[in-house]
Amino acid sequence: MNRANYSTTKNGQDIASGNLLRKVLVGVNLFLKSSPGKYFSSAFIVSVSSLLLFYLHMHVGYQAISLLFLFIISLMPLMNFGPGPIFLAAVMSAFIWNFFFIPPSFTLRIGKVEDVLMFVMYFIIASVSGLLITRIRTQQMLINQREKRTAALYNLAKELSSSKSLDDIVQCSIQQLKNIFGAETVFVFFESDKKLQAEAHPYSTFQIDQGEWNIAQWVFANTEKAGRFTNTMPITPAIYYPLKTKTLSLGVIGLVLPDSASLANESVSLLDTFLAQISIAIERDYLKESAKNNLIISESQKLYKTLFDSISHELKTPVTTIIGAVSSLKDEKIIKNQSVLSRLIDETNIAADRLQRLVENLLDITRLESGNIIPKKEWHSISDLINSALLRLKQESSGHEINFYVNEEVELIRFDFSLIEQALINIVHNSIEYTPPGSRIEIFAKKFTDNVMISVSDNGPGFPKDTIKNLFQKFYRVPGTKAGGTGLGLSIASGFIEAHGGSITAQNKSAGGAEFIILLPIK
Repeated sequence: MNRANYSTTKNGQDIASGNLLRKVLVGVNLFLKSSPGKYFSSAFIVSVSSLLLFYLHMHVGYQAISLLFLFIISLMPLMNFGPGPIFLAAVMSAFIWNFFFIPPSFTLRIGKVEDVLMFVMYFIIASVSGLLITRIRTQQMLINQREKRTAALYNLAKELSSSKSLDDIVQCSIQQLKNIFGAETVFVFFESDKKLQAEAHPYSTFQIDQGEWNIAQWVFANTEKAGRFTNTMPITPAIYYPLKTKTLSLGVIGLVLPDSASLANESVSLLDTFLAQISIAIERDYLKESAKNNLIISESQKLYKTLFDSISHELKTPVTTIIGAVSSLKDEKIIKNQSVLSRLIDETNIAADRLQRLVENLLDITRLESGNIIPKKEWHSISDLINSALLRLKQESSGHEINFYVNEEVELIRFDFSLIEQALINIVHNSIEYTPPGSRIEIFAKKFTDNVMISVSDNGPGFPKDTIKNLFQKFYRVPGTKAGGTGLGLSIASGFIEAHGGSITAQNKSAGGAEFIILLPIK
């Protein structure tokens, strides 16, 4: 599954880059809890600004200097200065304004009452405005954080919902965790209720050694996280989380975060939500596969019963006939009656042929299922093929009129005689079984481009339209047909023909009746 592009909007591109969201997640804490460097930077900005304003004071009054100081302080929240550094800037700028600019200069004494009032109001306004702007900036950052978090979760949920397999879920999760947290990821799924698989999922972006596998096993057994940023085995470079839902423990996910990364509260909350979504997606896939496996088992049991009943019926009929004929042959009166004796022998031959055909079909379907069918192609005549097949069907076809015609342009072609003969026997036998006595069956062969086309048609009732697509499936029988048969004959014929690079189709003729069309490559 290719997921090279995860976003189409500008915000989505910011998320895919991974930088903006990580900055937002740690930015609020840094904004509210300023480092000593921020205080130094604040003092430095006020000092440099004072030097510039000292030279400007030759052209403007000290009242204008206070407005410029206020402007500089109002800009500081935009540079991620917190309340502490801004308050420091307000205090420093107030005393610098008083000492260098308010008359009398170079003293902290203020000569006029109105200047004292202006100084006090300046300090209050500078402090309050800076703090208010800081608060607004903080709220904006929190809103941006929520937006990015919502967008990230939506992106993950959308990708997981479109995943069609466990591999897709793993690939999507690894990519999203890389984009948002910059993490390398390993998945280890459960083998049993208390044990993980010995190998990590092949899509994992880092491998774990035996020591870390033991940590992952501990996490799976205790359903608690362990590793880096935790109190349990914190010296390991990865942090391991259990993949669990309310009902299932599915495995363990390990994350190796960048060296510079730290898990702030917001990051932990977002990561927990990510892992919850991933766990739910894995559980959904697991339950789907379990339901599919249960259905397969149920269908297999049903198929086993159908096959057993069908084979039992097919075996019972010829075996009963043979046993009855053998028992009758013990009667001296029957032995002396040539007409009865001849009839018993014919019935025994038919039963034996039917039994042999059943055994051959079972052996043939076993060969097809095992993939051991390798045609031994030699040059043969189509006429010889059809004659041989009809000869083996002589007794079954006695109640039908069978005609065949081979076009003169059809010469020798290369095929495995025994396989194609068996395929043709199964097809013609199907036409005999599903048409009433006295029906006509026609076999026609001609050249068709680089193939030989063999058509087997009858003037019987034809196929129900909704059954044609299933005719060549194993054990399929047209609903409502008479009992008997295993439903293997046409499936075997199709397998033998396709093993030669050919094809077989079925259709209803416009004039009535059914038709099978076989295409075999000439070479």
